[in-house]
Amino acid sequence: MIILILLILIAAGLMAVRKQQKARAKVNYWAHINELEAQRKEQILATAIKMQQQENTDSKADCKWKQAS
Repeated sequence: MIILILLILIAAGLMAVRKQQKARAKVNYWAHINELEAQRKEQILATAIKMQQQENTDSKADCKWKQAS
């Protein structure tokens, strides 16, 4: 009888440990996803800034050509 109780307690303990590991893995997964999302947003912003700067440079060059004409 005691052996049966011990087996049940061990099984319950192992199930609790497994549940905790799954929860920790899920938290790590979402932390990684959020980090990748932040990197993607930074890349998009950097690309937009570069494109805007290039457009401004092109506009200034066009104005100089118009003034020279």
